[in-house]
Amino acid sequence: MVIGSSSTFEKVCSHISFVLIVLFVSSSTVASASESNEEANALVTWKASLQNEDQSQLSSWTLLPNNATNSSTNLNSSTRPCTWFGISCNPVGSVIKINLTHSSLKGSLHEFSFSSFINLEYVDLSKNSLFGTIPPQISNLSNLIYLNLSMNQFSGKIPPEIGLLTNLKVLRLGMNKLDGSIPQEIGQLRSLNVLDLQSNYLDDPIPPPLGNLTYIDLSQNSLSGAIPQEIGHLKSLVVLQLSVNQLNGSFPTSIGNLSQLEIFFVRDNQISGSIPQEVENLMKLTVFRVARNKLTGYLPQNICQNGLLQNFTANDNNLTGPIPKSLRNCTTLYRVRLDGNHLTGNMSEVFGIYPNLYYMNIANNKLYGELSPNWGRSSILTDLELGGNNISGTIPSEIGNITKLGVLDLSSNHLVGEIPKELGRLTSLVKLILSNNQLSGGIPSEVGSLTNLDYVDLSNNKLSKSIPGSVGSFSSLFYMNLSYNEFSQGVPIQVGKLVQLSVLDLSHNHLTGEIPMEFMNLQSLQTMNISHNNFSGITAFEKLYGLLDVNIAYNQFQGQIPNIKAFQDAPIEALEGNKGLCGEAVIILNCADSNNSHIWRTSQGLNHKATMSAANICTCGHHQIP
Repeated sequence: MVIGSSSTFEKVCSHISFVLIVLFVSSSTVASASESNEEANALVTWKASLQNEDQSQLSSWTLLPNNATNSSTNLNSSTRPCTWFGISCNPVGSVIKINLTHSSLKGSLHEFSFSSFINLEYVDLSKNSLFGTIPPQISNLSNLIYLNLSMNQFSGKIPPEIGLLTNLKVLRLGMNKLDGSIPQEIGQLRSLNVLDLQSNYLDDPIPPPLGNLTYIDLSQNSLSGAIPQEIGHLKSLVVLQLSVNQLNGSFPTSIGNLSQLEIFFVRDNQISGSIPQEVENLMKLTVFRVARNKLTGYLPQNICQNGLLQNFTANDNNLTGPIPKSLRNCTTLYRVRLDGNHLTGNMSEVFGIYPNLYYMNIANNKLYGELSPNWGRSSILTDLELGGNNISGTIPSEIGNITKLGVLDLSSNHLVGEIPKELGRLTSLVKLILSNNQLSGGIPSEVGSLTNLDYVDLSNNKLSKSIPGSVGSFSSLFYMNLSYNEFSQGVPIQVGKLVQLSVLDLSHNHLTGEIPMEFMNLQSLQTMNISHNNFSGITAFEKLYGLLDVNIAYNQFQGQIPNIKAFQDAPIEALEGNKGLCGEAVIILNCADSNNSHIWRTSQGLNHKATMSAANICTCGHHQIP
């Protein structure tokens, strides 16, 4: 009997357990179905509020008729949103991910029922045309880990309720129209790793950051105040971007505690003071950009002691002292801009060989010494700007080995010698600027190979000989300045091939002869200065209808001034010092005294004679010109 009773009891318990399991599974299924229905309805309601639902990619967001959805057994893929475009669910059918990036959505979030998505972990609505404010009800997404609303048109303030999303790891609200201050409550998000608020209209100071941030981008806003000292607490921070704001004060020394920092990007602010020497502690630093601030003092001398620095820009500050000694062996560098400071150093000693360097601008400093042939070993360099220093010696012929070079600016130094013919190998060169040096000799004919040139300035040197006809190969040239040299002979007829030329300055040379008629082909020419030469033959200018500014003073021109606006409106100073010019606006004739000349300006049929005794103009009275 006892044994039988025990067996009966076990059977009863087994049946009860089975019933409970069935009831639990059934209730879970019903709850899941109910939850799924609520989410589906919420999504469809939001879809209906969008302005372009007919053109969107949300055609799969459709509910079944009521008679097909009354029973949980009839729930299928059309009712459950799990198979809808951009929707992902967990194993029990509840929405955990909404990814509608770049889906041509236009509308707001005001009809989005945040409270319906209690399991939602991931939301990406970036790259759409969503507008309006970010509703504070977003705080109902208590399980949210990832939120990306960037590249939309959201406006208004960032709701402080975002601080209630305690599981949030990634917050991207960049490239919108958000304004106001950054909510202090964001500092409560201790799980937050990524904070991207770039390219908005945010202002006021940066709140003290907390949490475990690895990435901060607050660039291109209107943030003010100093960088908070607490930034040094973010021991896991890898990227810090604060550029293009109105930040002031000095750099906190605590940035030296950011042992994992790789990118420090704080250009275009109003930060003053010196760069903390503690920056040298950042052993993983690859990008250091502090350009266009108000920084003073020295650059950190061991900024590249880690051997990882790639992008180093501190241009347009008031920095003094030597170029960092650690740069010489910093072979990882690919971009350097230190121009517009007061930095010193011997060019042949402070720079080394950079196989990865593509951009170097150290113009307008106080560097001295000679250019090393080693620059020719920076084989992928595209931009080399060293102008405005005290560099001496000659231009190394090895520069011709930098065959990818697009810009070469060595202007305003003390360079001597000839222009190396090896520059003719720089077939990618677009801009060649060697002005304000003491270069001599002629322009090598090899430069004719530089067919991509659009800007050439060789002015203020001691260049001589004739202008080579090979300049006619510069078919893209829009600016050419050869002024203040010692060029002689005539202008080559090949200049007429420069049909893109907009600015031409040949003034203050010893050029002679008639202007070739091929000049008529220069229909893009707007500014021309050929003064202080010995040119003749003014008829070549008659069809330069695009000319806006002209100066032909102190040549041997005579005869009728071209009937084009630039000549008719030219001031006397742009025409004086010639043999004899006449026209509707002005008449310049030689006086009896060979040291003087008459100038008449006509007005309403009267002719006015002016006097410029020191400028070769004589007094001739006031009467009509016969």
